[in-house]
Amino acid sequence: MPSMGLALVELVRNVLNENMIVLLNVSLALIAVVATLRSTWATLYGYVETLCLTTVYIKEDDNLYDDVILWMNDHIFQQQHFRSVIATTSNQAEHNYNTKGCTAAATRNKQASLGPHVKPTTLSIQFRPFQGSRLFKFHHKWILFSHSAAGADVNHAPVQREDNLPLKLQCLSLSLGTLHTFLAEAARYSRKVSMSNVSIYRALSNACDIIRWGRITSRPSRDLSTVILDRVKKETILRDISEYLHPHTKQWYANHGIPYRRGYLFSGPPGTGKTSLASAIAGAFGLDIYVLSLLDANMTESQVIRLFSEVPSQCVVLLEDIDVAGVSMRRDIPREARTDNGRPGNRLEPSGSSTISLSGLLNAIDGISSHEGRILIMTTNAPQILDRALIRPGRVDLHIQFELPSREELRGLFLSMFSDITGVGPRETDDKSEGIAVEELAEQFACKVPERQLSLAEVQGFLLQYKKRPAEACAQISDWITEIQDEDEDEDEGSIL
Repeated sequence: MPSMGLALVELVRNVLNENMIVLLNVSLALIAVVATLRSTWATLYGYVETLCLTTVYIKEDDNLYDDVILWMNDHIFQQQHFRSVIATTSNQAEHNYNTKGCTAAATRNKQASLGPHVKPTTLSIQFRPFQGSRLFKFHHKWILFSHSAAGADVNHAPVQREDNLPLKLQCLSLSLGTLHTFLAEAARYSRKVSMSNVSIYRALSNACDIIRWGRITSRPSRDLSTVILDRVKKETILRDISEYLHPHTKQWYANHGIPYRRGYLFSGPPGTGKTSLASAIAGAFGLDIYVLSLLDANMTESQVIRLFSEVPSQCVVLLEDIDVAGVSMRRDIPREARTDNGRPGNRLEPSGSSTISLSGLLNAIDGISSHEGRILIMTTNAPQILDRALIRPGRVDLHIQFELPSREELRGLFLSMFSDITGVGPRETDDKSEGIAVEELAEQFACKVPERQLSLAEVQGFLLQYKKRPAEACAQISDWITEIQDEDEDEDEGSIL
């Protein structure tokens, strides 16, 4: 009996050994067949791609990248399910302002369901496709969309190869016509979606210290009526920009041998609305804003020149606080500079540590490689310390001086804060304001605030505490001004001691 058991065990062992050898041989054969098929397919696809497919590569830092992703999200991606996605969070209160990498239709639906009282801290988690290929039909032609994971960090590579670019479009055609039409359609759709928004770009450095333009946010266009500025000054700059952007103006510049560029200098105390006007101008004329800081430690002259050459033909390039950028000091200014807001306090001294020379900046602004068609806006709190070469005619075509608000401007600020035309929704008025027109309260408010002493930002900060209670704001303004004046007197006494 034991011998039979041993024989049975031996038989099973022999059968398993033989089957394992067979399975191993079959597995190796299948691997060889699969490898051969993959190699053959790759070779055949290479021939087909070369002979029959047109291909377009798009870099991640190009505006077309955002346009194509947005179009795909709204027309293709929302109709399919994916297992490989990017998860992003965004502030739900600002969700409908950001059009990059999200579905516009889904965004509008979500925002509508949130209601008017969503807490700013409420976060939304969004999914969007990250990598892979999608085949879709466009104008009766099949297009292959490929988004590679390898290209996700393409900005960190000093050299970009075609196989390392993040986005690729291919079409079974002998011409690029279909892909060109698709890209134009994606660009038009993106502009339509973001028509009421202003995209803001900044010069961002990556891990290799390479600085490129990158879109950081999109904001709703600011109404020009909310910018408190002297009416004549506002009309002057709007008329000048409107004429500059007219389709026939570019040809006029070319016929007269004048570079097609326009520059503006906004000067005045802090908080008077210089940056606000630049943002409102961009929104009014449908332009994007490219913000450049010369104080970036990684910024070099060659990078500044390259960044100026890479801006689109119609946009606003914003150089904020040029007086503290380290390149703006005049050699003939006295050490004791005047204060920047008309009130006793800090002495104006350029504090920047930029490595950009004045000649390098001037070369970037209007050198041979500088892009034409853009609008340059420089802001400063101290125009008296700017080098004359920086603000000479041709570089600065119009100088707008901002001042601390007059009585009429204070009245306009009050109306803009409490008027029902702001689009914020129905205003909850306090009991004291019943029967009193906002215009009447605005007159009373403007009479209580001293002219040319407080900045618009300071007064606006006060009004924000009473954004639904205009009568209370008008009643409390005198006490607030007294507190401000007492604080200034205490600071003066402390500086003397």
